[in-house]
Amino acid sequence: MRTLVVGDIHGKRKLLEQLLEECDYRADEDRLVLIGDLVDRGEDSRGVVDRAIELRRAAPDRVVVLRGNHEDMMLAALGAESSESGDGAELWYYNGGIETLESYIDSDQQVNVPAQHIDFLASLPIWHEDSEAIYVHASLVEDLNGGFLHPSETPDDPELFWARNRRFFSEYKGKTVVFGHTITGMIFGEFEHVWMRDHLIGVDTGAYLTGVLSAVELPSRRVYSVRQAQRTTDPRRRLWR
Repeated sequence: MRTLVVGDIHGKRKLLEQLLEECDYRADEDRLVLIGDLVDRGEDSRGVVDRAIELRRAAPDRVVVLRGNHEDMMLAALGAESSESGDGAELWYYNGGIETLESYIDSDQQVNVPAQHIDFLASLPIWHEDSEAIYVHASLVEDLNGGFLHPSETPDDPELFWARNRRFFSEYKGKTVVFGHTITGMIFGEFEHVWMRDHLIGVDTGAYLTGVLSAVELPSRRVYSVRQAQRTTDPRRRLWR
């Protein structure tokens, strides 16, 4: 059985559909991991959440959707459970929340976020592990000796979906970790390409910036990517959160 790990989608529902087709995703055979950041910045966050719910409902034992920092910000802004404190709605609005709210405007021109969506986002796990890899949105937590803790030792630590730890990127050695959050070209110099090393795989190819959404297949490490027809944003624009 193969595992397909999809990078940060950020409201790009059409790209997600294209990518699943490109991968020839089969719900009755494949494992699927969405690495987090379903929402914000793209034009159809609501559609992406709808699709993620459908995917998990169709294969609950084979589909994992992780919480990213953008889900965490959204939950904080909407008053749902979240690890984020102090910044609330303003932080979310600044980092793509406005686009997400626009996708939830109903026929009466009111913002209507279904309770089902809030409950789904609040239910998302922060990490996952199978025989192939450990999956987190951002990073592992560094220990006092300069190593890195298994996420089971820090299951609620926001660093798992917020951190950009350069030591983790350069020095981690252990079971393969697949992560998103950091657009590959921002630090690794590989815009629009999955970043792959012996122990680390970065799958965020910056869909909302570059127009490229990617997935990696395990254990083969085969990469799949799709591209939207026209990119509207400079991929070197620094939008980190």
